[in-house]
Amino acid sequence: MKKVIGFIFGVMTLLSFPLKVSAEASIDFILDWMPNTNHTGVFVAQEKGYFEEAGLNVTIQRPSKDSAKDLVGVGKGQFGINFQEYLGDAMANGLPVTAVAAIIDENTSGIISPRDLGIDSPKQLENTRFGTWNIPIELAMVEYVMEEAGADFDDLKLVPNSGENTVISLVNDQFDSAIVYYAWDGIMAEHQGIDVEFIFFKDLTEKLNFYSPVIIANNDYLVDYPKESRAFIQAVKKGYQFAMEHPKEAADILIKHAPELEDERAFIHESQNWLSQHYASSPESWGLIDEERWNNFFGWAYEQNLLQNDISAMVTSTNEFVK
Repeated sequence: MKKVIGFIFGVMTLLSFPLKVSAEASIDFILDWMPNTNHTGVFVAQEKGYFEEAGLNVTIQRPSKDSAKDLVGVGKGQFGINFQEYLGDAMANGLPVTAVAAIIDENTSGIISPRDLGIDSPKQLENTRFGTWNIPIELAMVEYVMEEAGADFDDLKLVPNSGENTVISLVNDQFDSAIVYYAWDGIMAEHQGIDVEFIFFKDLTEKLNFYSPVIIANNDYLVDYPKESRAFIQAVKKGYQFAMEHPKEAADILIKHAPELEDERAFIHESQNWLSQHYASSPESWGLIDEERWNNFFGWAYEQNLLQNDISAMVTSTNEFVK
């Protein structure tokens, strides 16, 4: 933790450094999941040569059996993608990573359900079936918003969500609702002509307007290679700014680097078009993390007994490399 605090206080000296590093540096960037529209800006940065212009040799790695946060934590990748809601417990237990950029500036996750069921608020979840991966923080969020709406969480029937495609599971009547990200599953449902209701967590309470996903970095790497770290994040930022301004071309670049998405080109374009309008409020502000919002979520998670330690006062995120 001393190293994390040290680089925060000393990082302003980076502003006097030239953006391009003096010699080519190798960076392994680890995705959280198979390529999707959350990742487009990184592939744009690679395709457009932004990494090369910055003197960086970047390898984008697809996920293995180990999560990106664990691999970045042990230094097997310098940067990666993860989600704030899944970082808290690891950070509370000393995982040496820091969030250095928000890929999307507001939480786009929420509860999806077929519209004809009338689940337009957490109150209507009572006596329905909820598809769950049985992740404690996921269930805690549902319980919290239900209780805030005056509903009884005990009246919600939990059903294992074992399928890879939540939309298909809803259509097949395996459950009535589930937590998904709108930019993927929500747009997928619309693309397939399925009429759904979507309740955004951010619209229910500020406490759940967390950052998901974010780019994380290995703390030692940030300390030892500040110029390379800044050059990398600035190149990624440029990639996402391009995606915001040119969603169609950006989607085509994603498909080029992930050809398995070719058969879903129309859907990918729809997802990218929506998400390109939600990465940030403006291209200049892409990646910025509001410290108060970031820490409020961890404070809420601690209050819900989801974290062993209150990490809301710890340095777990920084904007110094994305500014």
